[in-house]
Amino acid sequence: MTSDRWGIAALLVALALVPLGVHDSYLLHVMILIFLNIMLATSMWLLGITHLISFGQAGFMFIGAMTSALLTKDLGVSFWIALPIAGVLPAAIAAPVGRLSLRVRGVYFFLVTLAFGEVVRGIFAYFQTPFGGWYGIRDIPPPSPRWLFTPLDKVPFYYLGLVLVVLTCWVIWRISRSWFGEVLWSIRESELLASSVGINVTGYKLVAFIISAFVAGLAGSFYANYVGYISPLIFDFQYSVSILIFIVVGGFSTLAGPVVGAVVLTIVPELFRATGKYQMLIFGMILVVSMLTMPDGITGAIRRLRRRRAA
Repeated sequence: MTSDRWGIAALLVALALVPLGVHDSYLLHVMILIFLNIMLATSMWLLGITHLISFGQAGFMFIGAMTSALLTKDLGVSFWIALPIAGVLPAAIAAPVGRLSLRVRGVYFFLVTLAFGEVVRGIFAYFQTPFGGWYGIRDIPPPSPRWLFTPLDKVPFYYLGLVLVVLTCWVIWRISRSWFGEVLWSIRESELLASSVGINVTGYKLVAFIISAFVAGLAGSFYANYVGYISPLIFDFQYSVSILIFIVVGGFSTLAGPVVGAVVLTIVPELFRATGKYQMLIFGMILVVSMLTMPDGITGAIRRLRRRRAA
């Protein structure tokens, strides 16, 4: 086993032991938010391999959250059945949306996915029944068994989030290292060269788009049944931009980039929450400084530091 794998194994063991030493519900809540953000950041990272950035991730997450909320609250379906359905439905919707949006390139793709996210919000906000309108849906039941997943105990939700994020990162890492991932990286290097050797560039981009939507739907399902409340006011354009910022700050070259970015940019705003109205100002200043001093992200800066030490 290589040193990196030993490090990952040690990290997983440490994360599994966190609830044994941390009994503060707020700290566990922050960790759960980190897990959610990592799922979303890594899903966009997979799509970003092909030079595509989707501003519709919040929309797909909202679809997954709404699906899980309606199934568990209105129809009485178990969360464990609603969870995969909440991933499959956004993926199914992503297929035709991707076919249409991939016909355009560059900034036009951003605008199409942005419009899709806003359309999703508008539909859910317009219909009071069954989507709850702008007020959203409240009192979404937690996963079963109810005696284990209670609003006062964050530990079961922590372990559920840990399992989901580990599976997500492992699957996306395996995809990025497989022959499919190699094709995606080749498309990133040169679409023209990839298509000249017989690669269906649009088809591979579409599959990456669908996988990204599936993961966002799973994250939305977990969010809905953890928080117990969803609303169109939550899954807005800014949410998708935040996911992109996770990748930019963390670095794009490896899967560790979006993971590190999601961890750092979830913790930093919480550290400055006591500053009140100056919280976002301080966060913005830190973000600008990090992008100016580390243009290739935190992981890129760490790599450069290692090279200097080796030299």
